[in-house]
Amino acid sequence: MKRIILLGLLLATPVATPAFAHARLVSSDPAANAKVKSPGQIKLHFSESLEPAFSSADLTDAGAKTVPVSKSVGGDTITLLPLTLKPGAYKVTWHSVGQDTHRLAGSFGFTVIP
Repeated sequence: MKRIILLGLLLATPVATPAFAHARLVSSDPAANAKVKSPGQIKLHFSESLEPAFSSADLTDAGAKTVPVSKSVGGDTITLLPLTLKPGAYKVTWHSVGQDTHRLAGSFGFTVIP
């Protein structure tokens, strides 16, 4: 009888399911508003794994001209590999899609110093 009651309680207890959160930007290197020497790479770290086909980032200079970069998306990171960046202001514009399929977008700037 005790086993039947215990089994009933176990079956009646709701099972916790993971809640999906949006893939939000949690950090970057260089950081937003940083003043740095020309970086060899720009890394964006997100709160969860990204869907590579739907997540990316672009780099523009102070004149809003697109700077050519190699890009890769893997796990929870987007990596940009620019050639040597001249001193000046730059903007990274990104969009991410995580497991929940919701799209987030944002941007941040940094400055390259001589």
